[in-house]
Amino acid sequence: MNNMKKLYTILLLATSLFTTSCSDWLDVAPSNQVNGDKLFEVGDGYRNALNGIYLNLGTSSMYGRTMSWGFMDAIAQYYQTDNNFIPKNSAYYKSAKFQFDDSDVKTFISNIWSIGYNNIANCNNLILNVSEASSSIFKEGEFEKNMIWGEALALRAFIHFDLLRLFAPAISKDDGKSYIPYVEVYPTIVPPYESSKEILSKIIRDLKAAKEMLAKCDITDEHKIWMSTGYRMLASSILSSDIASSDVFFAYRGYRMNYYAIVAALARVYYWEGEYELAYKEAKEVVEATYPYGSKPESCFNFVEYSSLGTNLKDYNSIIMCFFNKTLQEDYIPYITRGNQTLFILDSDNIFADNKEQDRRFLLQTGSYNSNAYSLKYDIKLGQDGSDMVPGIRLSEMYYIMGEYFARKGEYSQAGKMLDEVRYARGILTTNMENSIGSLEGFHTELLKDMRKEFVGEGQMFFQYKRMDKKPVDNAIFVFDKPDNEDV
Repeated sequence: MNNMKKLYTILLLATSLFTTSCSDWLDVAPSNQVNGDKLFEVGDGYRNALNGIYLNLGTSSMYGRTMSWGFMDAIAQYYQTDNNFIPKNSAYYKSAKFQFDDSDVKTFISNIWSIGYNNIANCNNLILNVSEASSSIFKEGEFEKNMIWGEALALRAFIHFDLLRLFAPAISKDDGKSYIPYVEVYPTIVPPYESSKEILSKIIRDLKAAKEMLAKCDITDEHKIWMSTGYRMLASSILSSDIASSDVFFAYRGYRMNYYAIVAALARVYYWEGEYELAYKEAKEVVEATYPYGSKPESCFNFVEYSSLGTNLKDYNSIIMCFFNKTLQEDYIPYITRGNQTLFILDSDNIFADNKEQDRRFLLQTGSYNSNAYSLKYDIKLGQDGSDMVPGIRLSEMYYIMGEYFARKGEYSQAGKMLDEVRYARGILTTNMENSIGSLEGFHTELLKDMRKEFVGEGQMFFQYKRMDKKPVDNAIFVFDKPDNEDV
């Protein structure tokens, strides 16, 4: 019923501002056809501009595949390449082998750069217009204006951060050189390139501003329930008195840069920057987030019961923000179907080397291919809950960040507890990290092991290797070259 609501309640409006074909879910103007020239004359035009950005980011050339289970997971060494599952002439084989001079691999990298900056430009156009717009043109007035403005700022920061993590060194290797531009003017011709520290300061500035704006939308007393799983991911518990019941633009906040997605993004940025206490504070706010429910508050974000991971393959209870791609299963199925030339078969002996008999991420989230395994995360039929979700940030990452903070302070028992929160939620009950970690190095060893299991199909593992300067293979390349003939 929920997915039918997505597919039939909201119609598509394509504007000349965006290049991708849009999907049913994010369109918001069923009866108000707005052309590109008049996009920002009416409130619905701002909604469509924002939704167009989300749709672009969810396509297969970005987070719908390349930046999640495709290219990014290939370079993170998730897939077997030496057993003829991926032919040597495949772009994914060449990516996994870091053959970054190859034209096919360059195409992946070029698309990330160009689509990333194209959507940053779209964010900037939206920010410019919404900042000058009268609140009166929006159906929900100042409330809606703040939401659109804040989300656009957060998206601008989010995209820049991923570009920085790909095209600049990790902070521990920072040489002070300029690697990417932070584009915040629309239109722009030749933006200046800046150092990582300058870029990070602007990312943090934008996220803080967005956080302040979204605090007026998502966590006011009447809207705290928007962050519950039923509202956030499924829109299944919407109250008849809530604006989201009659205006789906305000539903499904988990598919958008909601307040806690911005807080989590700040935690991720501080973590990358090495500001572990600041990262901890932001992560803790997410972990402790609640909404009113009966006589006592309920946690906004929680882990599904580990026995249910087989039916809730993405554990959307713990997803803070996801991208939308309606054709996920259609795109993914060829890579796990016998007889096809390129197969994404997990290096499961490495990934799940320990606790295979307990870890439900192996037992319930993988399928069997002879004696090998493949991920089931994206094998969810359209119409079933979770089918269109590409996880962007999830709860487990917040526990990992909190654990790092404790480990950096030498509080290894507390650091282990944070790992145990995730491990227990995934069915690993007989080993106790709280009492077995005695050093920062020991924590990092266990952290990487668990991250590798948790982030299957989600494009995050490469960034973790880079952050800790732990090469997954000897010839790994951590800093991408700017694409040939690609300008912002």
